[in-house]
Amino acid sequence: IFENPALAPVLNLCMQVAQRMNFASLRAKVRQDLSASGNPSGYTVDQYLALALFTALIAAAAGLILDFAIMGGRGLLMTLPLMLFIGFVIPVLVLSGAAQRRIAKISKQLPYTLDLVSLVMAAGSSFTEAVETLIRDNPEDDLNQELRFALSEMEYGSTRAASLANLAERIPLESLRSVVGAVNQAEKLGTPLSSILKLQAEMLRMHRGVRAEKLSASASLKILVPSMLILIAVVMVIAAPLIINFIVTGSWF
Repeated sequence: IFENPALAPVLNLCMQVAQRMNFASLRAKVRQDLSASGNPSGYTVDQYLALALFTALIAAAAGLILDFAIMGGRGLLMTLPLMLFIGFVIPVLVLSGAAQRRIAKISKQLPYTLDLVSLVMAAGSSFTEAVETLIRDNPEDDLNQELRFALSEMEYGSTRAASLANLAERIPLESLRSVVGAVNQAEKLGTPLSSILKLQAEMLRMHRGVRAEKLSASASLKILVPSMLILIAVVMVIAAPLIINFIVTGSWF
């Protein structure tokens, strides 16, 4: 969108405003979500904030038109700030949702990936060779894309520990941080990495099973209240004619 000549003047103005937005928490969140979502469009933080400002202007223009069409311009003081806020927040929420969905996919894929890497390493390959084999077989997988980025960092001179730490920073997933910590610890202690990866995969599956049991237990408690309300409604439907008949005739039947 930034390469569209028709939108360039407005987007350049939005970019100038975005570069002056010194909201550290907002910038940190957008930066984290861009990394976690894979950032397929290659936006920087300033570019995405400029895009959010652009959608805010579009929302404000739409609100202005609707206000004049419906209320004759009497609600501008309330409509314009509201539409500006909604237009700015929507891209931020969309990005956050995309990041969370991708993180969930990576979380589901992680134990399977660890098993495959462990299996290939047990056959005699190094960690780097095993990861390269995995990426070559399924390059479109979200976790494999992050692993490919980590391998690229290693090719440009970064250590394996630093590259994996950067991977865990890009994808804020506790299980991934645990795996990266175990891999780095195994490298320091000289522990066979294939066995460590296999153990981590088993632990992740065990944690997933425990989490599923907790969710099923909480679901049974959550459904208890609607069930009681339905039971009360059924009793009232059955008993109401009898009560009305007793009030009118003095007899239950």
